[in-house]
Amino acid sequence: MNLRRCARSMGLTSNPLRRRLDKVVATLVLGLVLFAIFGVPVVAVVVGETSYDAASRAAAAAAATRHPVNATVLKPHIADAVGTAPDVKPQHYSAEVRWTGADGTPHFATAAVAPSADVGSAVQLWVDTSDRLSAPPLSERQIRGAATMSAFGALVSGEVLCIVLVTCVRAVGEALASRSWGREWEVVGPKWTRRQQF
Repeated sequence: MNLRRCARSMGLTSNPLRRRLDKVVATLVLGLVLFAIFGVPVVAVVVGETSYDAASRAAAAAAATRHPVNATVLKPHIADAVGTAPDVKPQHYSAEVRWTGADGTPHFATAAVAPSADVGSAVQLWVDTSDRLSAPPLSERQIRGAATMSAFGALVSGEVLCIVLVTCVRAVGEALASRSWGREWEVVGPKWTRRQQF
């Protein structure tokens, strides 16, 4: 019963009053519904796989030009958060650190450190081939997380787009049908009115 009601609401049932416009609208709506059910998830999976492959290649390229070094904290760390409430603990800290480059030259910089990093403690940093601070390559977990979010975003966006398109198609179809009925009533209406007067 529910399937029949759904088919009737989409204009898929046989009805002698259905016009070609009704059939076109019903076909478009059915196509959009099928695409929302089957096509959008496939597109989302492709987007997720593409995002994963691109992030994996970027991480591999980054790993080829960056390497970890052990640095020493030289000064007490300070909170990076500005304007936080007194009872809220800052989440990010930075401190002045020192490390030795590949050529033996000492390097100094301000880097993000853990809240537990004290003066003299060792922290691991990532540097590029010129011994400049760099972000670490994305981990496998980060890559998978980003790919999952991309796929989920594509899924939600695709479904919302299909809903909007179905709504627009039906609204345009109803507007065109109303105009068509209006034009026909302009022809039939006067005859019908005269007939009712007799």
